Amino acid sequence: MVVNKNKNQKIIGIVSLKEALSALKVADLQDIRKKLQIKNISSMKKAELIQSLAEAIPVLFRNIISQFDERRLFLIKNIIANNGVMSANNLEIEEMEYLHKTGFMFTSFQNGNPIVMIPLELLPSLVKIIQDETILTDVKRNTEWIKITRGLLYYFGTVPHDELVHLVEKYTPIHPDYLAFNQVIFDAMEYYQEIYINRYGYSYWEVLDPLVILEEQASRKNIDYYPFSKKQLLEAGETDYVECPKGYSQLLSLFTKEYRMSKQEAKEFVEDCIMHAKLGNQPSQLLQYLQTHLTFESLEAVQRLMDAVVLLMNNTREWYLKGYTSEELFAQEKKVLPPLPNKKGEVISLQTRQKVGRNDLCPCGSGKKFKKCCGS
Repeated sequence: MVVNKNKNQKIIGIVSLKEALSALKVADLQDIRKKLQIKNISSMKKAELIQSLAEAIPVLFRNIISQFDERRLFLIKNIIANNGVMSANNLEIEEMEYLHKTGFMFTSFQNGNPIVMIPLELLPSLVKIIQDETILTDVKRNTEWIKITRGLLYYFGTVPHDELVHLVEKYTPIHPDYLAFNQVIFDAMEYYQEIYINRYGYSYWEVLDPLVILEEQASRKNIDYYPFSKKQLLEAGETDYVECPKGYSQLLSLFTKEYRMSKQEAKEFVEDCIMHAKLGNQPSQLLQYLQTHLTFESLEAVQRLMDAVVLLMNNTREWYLKGYTSEELFAQEKKVLPPLPNKKGEVISLQTRQKVGRNDLCPCGSGKKFKKCCGS
């Protein structure tokens, strides 16, 4: 991508839309055509395709911006404020991949750093669009739609198509703008890549098997979806949000102090524990996972770890439980810590590293024989 410089060698971006399009590959031009839903030009040669897109994009980018949320509008404002070019160091890869498909934002590199540019000829039109009250109203509405949808899926994992609309409408109106809602959510899926859709419904990006979640939820007919507040969903709808349930700080402290992890590494381990809990895994399954990464000095150390783990897991909102915690549904869903099996179904003492016999003391620390305790 060619960037222009003024007499002081300051980067000021690309002058024309046609110039920006000419620097792209045919496949990239076709991506723009598909996103803008421009028909009858797919078979054109590159020069003709560039010309057609250069004529169509200034007419269509108002419609594109009307599907944006506040994050993307803020991005446009920053690019305009910097004379058509700004650093993209704070953008994710998926955001960079999305931007060039809009047809008016282009990505490149300057001195090895990623940048985003808008052709200078488009800036005056964009200034008017981002100040338009109708656009600003749409963007505010879209932001709520996207955050609430993402928040619901963060807590519920997977939601059937029709049910999602019903749930979102409890917090913000969709009808009569149902088609606009679909377009906004589909566009946000492509930009953020934090939710996806398939024949089972909408799912949070970390959901591997939507059907399993739906089947587990269906088996709990006695409970409805947890009634989150709008504030809770808007918070959970922020990019990279991670809930901090009761037990979060205790487990974080344990990892940093007893296992000498950096704070960032400890946070990642705690987030892994939260994800295990959201999936409905048992503490023993999580202990097996942690055992592959940590060295336990004693049974007391294991007990301290498991106390913190169980506290966290019992207070984490689970996909299988429709957003409830095990603590909230304690009477129906009580978590139990079973013995830790090895691959052959044996139990290994973490203290001696030896197989535990039926007449040995139980490694859980109860003081009873294994056969009278966890081995019963």
